[in-house]
Amino acid sequence: MSETTQRIPCYEPGGGLAESDQALADMSKMFNGRIPNFHKVLANSPAAVTAFEAMRRTLQRTKLRAAEREIISLEVSRRNACEYCLAAHAKFLRMMKTPEDQIEAAVSGTPMSNPRHALIQRVAQRLIDSQGRITDQELQDFREAGLSDGELIEIVAIIGWYTQATITNNLARTVVDPFWTE
Repeated sequence: MSETTQRIPCYEPGGGLAESDQALADMSKMFNGRIPNFHKVLANSPAAVTAFEAMRRTLQRTKLRAAEREIISLEVSRRNACEYCLAAHAKFLRMMKTPEDQIEAAVSGTPMSNPRHALIQRVAQRLIDSQGRITDQELQDFREAGLSDGELIEIVAIIGWYTQATITNNLARTVVDPFWTE
């Protein structure tokens, strides 16, 4: 994304799309009055921004912890080389007081030292690599390591959700907001 200027402009609140305006107003509340550039790009389509925000609200209710969802998000971001999402989700992990060496491991795709985090990371990697076509033994190993079938499906849902974000940002070459790198 840093290779050139942003290719799809940010939709600004009040631009005439009522659903987009409402979604951005909700984002503004979440981010203390700021609206991330990604959401503004997505708001060029009321359907896309509304769907993305509905998925966010829904996936906050998973059995997976917030940090685990961020680890999956970082794996998708890393795989799709999305600078914007890498910066944003690394920042979210910092806000959760995740040790910096663990954030660096998630960003680089190297195994994390926290066993549960390493498991989530490994499962996300395998599901992406195999497009879900893991072996029966791998599935059994993931279950024995402590993941329920519901959690495995939730990992797939998060992969799909963040694939939308990374591809959108790569298409738009969304400029990384300064608050993600502060």
